[in-house]
Parts: sequence; C-alpha cells; structure tokens
Amino acid sequence: MASGGTTAPSLSASPVVFARKFFRAITEEPGPQVNVLVSPAAARSAMTLVFMGAAGKSAEELRSNLILGAAKKTEIAKQHAEFWSKECTCAERGVALRLVTRLYVSEEEVLRPDFNVTAMEFFNAQADAVDLLHPDAAVNKVNKWLEKQTFYTVKNLLKPSSLSPKTSVVLVNSLFFRAKWAKSFPLENTSPEDFWINLRQRMELPMMRQTGHFRYGESKRLKAQILQLPFEDSNLTMMIILPNEIDGLAEMEEKLGELDMNEVAARSKMQDVEVSFPKFRIEGEMDLKVPLTKMGISRVFSSSQADLSNLFANRKPQSISEARHKLYLLVNEAGCETAPEPDTHIHKTKNNPDRKIFRADRPFVFAIRNFKAVYLVGHFMKP
Repeated sequence: MASGGTTAPSLSASPVVFARKFFRAITEEPGPQVNVLVSPAAARSAMTLVFMGAAGKSAEELRSNLILGAAKKTEIAKQHAEFWSKECTCAERGVALRLVTRLYVSEEEVLRPDFNVTAMEFFNAQADAVDLLHPDAAVNKVNKWLEKQTFYTVKNLLKPSSLSPKTSVVLVNSLFFRAKWAKSFPLENTSPEDFWINLRQRMELPMMRQTGHFRYGESKRLKAQILQLPFEDSNLTMMIILPNEIDGLAEMEEKLGELDMNEVAARSKMQDVEVSFPKFRIEGEMDLKVPLTKMGISRVFSSSQADLSNLFANRKPQSISEARHKLYLLVNEAGCETAPEPDTHIHKTKNNPDRKIFRADRPFVFAIRNFKAVYLVGHFMKP
C-alpha cells in the first residue's frame, strides 16, 4: 500500500491506516512536553456508531474518513461486531479488552427506536438520556457509569461545565486493557535509573530489566530502535519505537506519520536482546473533535451542518457537542494493569557478543497492537 494515499486501503487494513492518520493528527503540531495515550481502535468504533445515526453528507464524510467501505450500514455494523467479538474478552489468561462507548442526549429528545437496537446488538452501546437542566447530577451519572465499565481506572471524565441545556449529544469513549507479558520482568532486576526528558532534564524512575529473545529491529529512516514485547496467550504486542537521540522524538513521529504500525513492526525479527524499560503509569484524555476535524470529520460536530436524522426521531439541528475520550494504562513487571507476582526463578544469562541492547531511558512511542488494529498508542515523555 502506498503511503502517499494514492491507493485506497483494503477494508482489512482500514483500522491500521486510520490509526496512523489519527496518531499523526495528534502529534503533528508541536506542543508542550506531555505524555500522550489514545485508542485509535476505540475512537474509530465510537465514530462508526455515530455513523449509524448519521445521514446525508454527514454519513458520507464519516464513511470516507473512517474508511468503512461501500457496504450498507447493516453490513458495516455486522463487521464491527465480528471484529470486536473476537478481540473483546475479559478472561483470566491472555488479553482483557473492554470497549466502552455511550451517547448521551437530553431526556426531552425522542430517539429513533431502531438506533438503540443496532447500537446494543452490534456495538454493545446505546444512546441514553440525561437531565441537562441539572448538569451536576447528569455528570455524576455519566462518570459513575464510565468508572464501573473501566473497572474504576478511568475517573472524572466530565465536569458540570461540559453540559448545558444547549447540549445536543455527548459521546463518551474509552478502552480498558489488561494483559500479562509472555515473559515477565523479574522484580529483583528493577532499580532506580535516570530517564532523560530532554537534553537538559532528567528524572529518576524504576527501570525494569530482562534478557531474552524478542522481535527487535533498527530503522535508519526513523533513526530508531524497534522492540516488540509479546503478551501472554495473545497475538498482541507492545511495540516500542525508541529514537536514537534523546531529543529525537519529534522528528521520529513526523516520519512515523508516513508509515503504519504494521510496516514498522515488519522491520523487526527475533533476536537476543537485553531490555531496560521503565515502569510507568499514564492517562490520556482528549476532545476527539480536535484530531478528527484535522482528518476531515467535521460535519457531525457542527450544529449547522450535522445530519443525525437516523438517531433522532424529530428533525431539528443536532450535533455531537462533546466527544470525550479517556484512557488509563499501568505498565509494570507483570504486564499492563496487573499485579506483579514474585518471581522465584533464578535467571542465568549466557554471554552473547551479538546481543542487542535496548535501553528506553528517553522519550519513546509505544503501541499495543496486532496486525489488525492499534488498540492503544502514545508516547511517554516524562514520569
């Protein structure tokens, strides 16, 4: 597939292509040095649900920019359900994924009954009513629901100022993720170490260490090292893209905008690697309207242009007033959002002159992904 966009991506590649464009829209403009965490897969799912309620030019714009293809809405809904039914599980072993999406509208509005039928059957979501005349109570209702759905990891998404009697539709979106590493980091190997925020600033944080066989590569184009840490009983990995230079993140992300994560992952192969990787906790929160507008999705956010006539029974101006996206990720010796277990094994490492050294002691990009989609992506810049 040409990165220049002259060739339309296949439907199977669409989630990965969308992820590249979405992450580029977030990182392309220089801003303050802050950590970033987003879920392209969850955001695309949420906007596909909005597509089900859209019509006319609003629906056409969503179809094109979400790369949904030419199929009818019923078929797109079925494809969505099939994809996520295979990915969203909360088993004891392997990866636990929970997609969380809901639309909130004024309790005075009348919804088309067929919308929630489709939303619940194919998206495990729905449009729910809130009392916009009492924003404190409405916000509390939304926040409590989201906390429960994310196992109390994502909190305080909305503030009373987020809602008013003029609010049309509020979109709430998140993704809960939990998984153990296929090979955990020994607890006794973790120790404090300097992490370079930039050429002049550094902070101490716990650095995890292990040696083993992992998919590893080096990219001259990105001026970076690439490492994939696999998760237990899963085809998902955390891919870390580490710039060679302490201040190389911005340049690397600019070049990443031309590549999707599958192309980057293809540059790595199984090798003996000595890994040093920080423990970290990261939250990401954003207004989805900002990156999606940059990508060409704007009509559904405009009260004068939005057509949500497949959501509301009454024809009057309605739009997506708020599109809030919030995530949480904890990375430790055991994996992501898991409790580390004592490691009683004695680890012996043979000397290997060909062993690669991967030392993530500076800002890096990470992506939790497989060949089908990018579930979480972001960059870690400082503790």
